[in-house]
Amino acid sequence: MVSNLKKQFSNYFKKRKLILLITFTYTAIVLLVLLHRFWQYEAFYYDHGMMEGTAWQVSRFKLPFHHREYGKVINYVDHLYPSLQLVLAPFYWLFPFYETPIIVMSLLIGLSVLAAWEIADHLIENKLMAYTLLFAYLGYIGLQNALIFLIHDITLQIPFLMLLFLSLIKDKKRWFYLLLFINLGFKESVAISTLTLGISLLFFYKKKWRRDALAIILISIAYGWLAAKIIVPYCRQISFHKPEKFAYSPELPTNPLNYLTYFLDTPQKRETIFVSLATFGFLPLFSVFSLPLILQDFAQRFVLLAPHSPLRQGLNLHYNANLAVLLFIGSVWAVSWLEKKKIYRKLINLHALLIIAMTVFFHQFVYHGPLGLIYNPDFFKITRQMKFMDEFVAKIPQQGKIMTQNNLAVRFTHQDLYLLLSEKILRRVQPDVIAFDFRPGQNINNFWPMTEKELQDLAETLLKDKQYTPIYKEDCRYIFVKK
Repeated sequence: MVSNLKKQFSNYFKKRKLILLITFTYTAIVLLVLLHRFWQYEAFYYDHGMMEGTAWQVSRFKLPFHHREYGKVINYVDHLYPSLQLVLAPFYWLFPFYETPIIVMSLLIGLSVLAAWEIADHLIENKLMAYTLLFAYLGYIGLQNALIFLIHDITLQIPFLMLLFLSLIKDKKRWFYLLLFINLGFKESVAISTLTLGISLLFFYKKKWRRDALAIILISIAYGWLAAKIIVPYCRQISFHKPEKFAYSPELPTNPLNYLTYFLDTPQKRETIFVSLATFGFLPLFSVFSLPLILQDFAQRFVLLAPHSPLRQGLNLHYNANLAVLLFIGSVWAVSWLEKKKIYRKLINLHALLIIAMTVFFHQFVYHGPLGLIYNPDFFKITRQMKFMDEFVAKIPQQGKIMTQNNLAVRFTHQDLYLLLSEKILRRVQPDVIAFDFRPGQNINNFWPMTEKELQDLAETLLKDKQYTPIYKEDCRYIFVKK
């Protein structure tokens, strides 16, 4: 048995030398960029620190809580994502460091590369196109921006979603159902995605999956209802001590025509749709199976939830994480169908080259993809220049209630942390330690939701406060402790 396993591993590595090299390289790039961003104090409590901190609490067998403007609340008052915590928590048992989840996520993203290749290799004959679609997936600006946002529920979901489709394509039903529940556990809204997947399986896939399609639809409806109507409202009630509804229920347009117009009613929405499809050579439009999945992703962001808010409309933040997988899957299935057409077989290599060119164009010249920081030597110099901040953070006491700003808070999520939201909340919490840094020229997210001016005023107030004494003060950086 051992000799057979060795032989299988040997054959696997021999046949996949190039893809393993690509996977290793991409994983290393993601890991280096994300770690250096963290070391440069470009990680934030919202949402990286909040999610990382709750995973740490679960690893210590505690209920996950985090600080909001109304106090410490159970983590599921907004979204339900136990899969994130259960995936990350065991790694803290061996590696109890703030960088641990960043390393784990980078390795899992690398796993998604291998899973993506297995899907493309299984369905596409033309290997140039298979590698091209993998290149488009890795270079997609929506994926890059999701990764640079660091730890987030749907970003960590990426490899598990890719593995879900791999188990579907390989007809591994036991793995499929296991991965289905893992994916649902990353966010309650994933139930809409899996519901749509069930519909696509029912109408556009193999007959032997039709019973499973009905089961997937029922599981998705049941989980979505349980999360939105029972679990999250219960967590809100015990946190706020009054009945509270799920805050992210879909907002159904009163005018049926708005279901269509909301898809394209802002330049940002149109840009997101165009760039996403163009990166993959518009291939997803030719996959009848995947098109409903892609449409539901856009619908959740553009139509059903805050359709007029610019927050979810663009290619920034984490909102395109799942879309990257769906676009890749849709493109692979489209090519597997188009390859049967004689005219496309003549054009497929040209199409592949155009996709490569488009991906490079968007990454390098239009959006300056954040993973491009890997070949910018100044990027690594910044890390070395942040030693003064490491020394400042090392001076902050770690006992008692600690209150600090958005970018410093990620260094204290394993302690009794409170986010510095306002002076009013500071007075309510009465922290034992207060630390902040309002040097000019910083990223405004470092202070969020406060401003540089508000922190300046707070420093002057605390210097006169008889309840606190400064143990460190240097121009724009202060550490106060309770007397």
